Amino acid sequence: MEGKTAEALWQDYRFLTKEMMKFLIQQDMELFNDLMNQRERLQIIIDQTADDGFKVSKKGRNLLNEIQQVNREITNNMQLLHSSSKRHHQVSEAYGATSTTTVSQMNWKR
Repeated sequence: MEGKTAEALWQDYRFLTKEMMKFLIQQDMELFNDLMNQRERLQIIIDQTADDGFKVSKKGRNLLNEIQQVNREITNNMQLLHSSSKRHHQVSEAYGATSTTTVSQMNWKR
């Protein structure tokens, strides 16, 4: 990645962000986490690269706005996924407690 311009690095960042969203929707969390780690490493490279005014240019602002939008979508989907997982866990716990109580209250002498 060395030698790439700030614009090229931000385009790579956008690509990784969109891929993260795609695999989050598919609930492929292993690939999602791998892409997130790649994006974090890319962020370090971006921070060390001369910007040359890209972020304040019209093209740069549009690209960053697009990334921010996808990041919001990722956050919203992560919250939904977390809520859904939490709800499934609570239902599972409730059924587990109910079946244990039912079995323990059964009259085994017939």
